Order: sequence, then C-alpha cells, then structure tokens
Amino acid sequence: MTILFTQVMPVGVPVEMLDAVSDEMDVDNDPPEGLIVHTHFEKDGRAHIVDVWESAEAHQRFADSRLTPAMGKVAAARGFDPGQAGEPETSITDVHRIVRGR
Repeated sequence: MTILFTQVMPVGVPVEMLDAVSDEMDVDNDPPEGLIVHTHFEKDGRAHIVDVWESAEAHQRFADSRLTPAMGKVAAARGFDPGQAGEPETSITDVHRIVRGR
C-alpha cells in the first residue's frame, strides 16, 4: 500500500540539517528503493518532510539501513544531540491514488 509520510521536525532542527543528511546519503544520485517522491522545506520556523513511498515497509527499510546512520553521523559532526531535540511529529497515511505529471 502506497503511503504519504510526513514529519514536522522539533524546534531547533534546521532545514540545513535535512540537506546535510540528504547529501550524506547521496539520495540525488542513489535514491532509496521504494521512494516515489521526497521533499523537505521550512515553514513557520520548523523543518518539514513530505514523502510518498511505495509501502511503509520500504520506508522502514530505508530508515533502518540508510537514514538513521546518516542522521547520527551528521548530528555528531555538528555537535547536535537529537535526543535533546525531541521526537518529530510523524504521520503515515494510506494513499488512495497518485497522478504523475509529465
């Protein structure tokens, strides 16, 4: 089942950190299996993520194998303790239909 995965990051997690994690994983050149689209942006002073995945399982495999290690590496390099920032607000929604642009 295709899913919409959204997160609002805790206050203090800058969108530039999301850029650095994306760069660390080299997702532009090596996108994760099962990812349909990823976007992240800043709104109202907080970083947001909106993804569409082929399945929740595909997202979880990516999170376990690539995302979590990259986040740890980037956070350590920046002296950032993710445990102190708190958990992101996360939502997973089943997608009924996708229309792809040309």
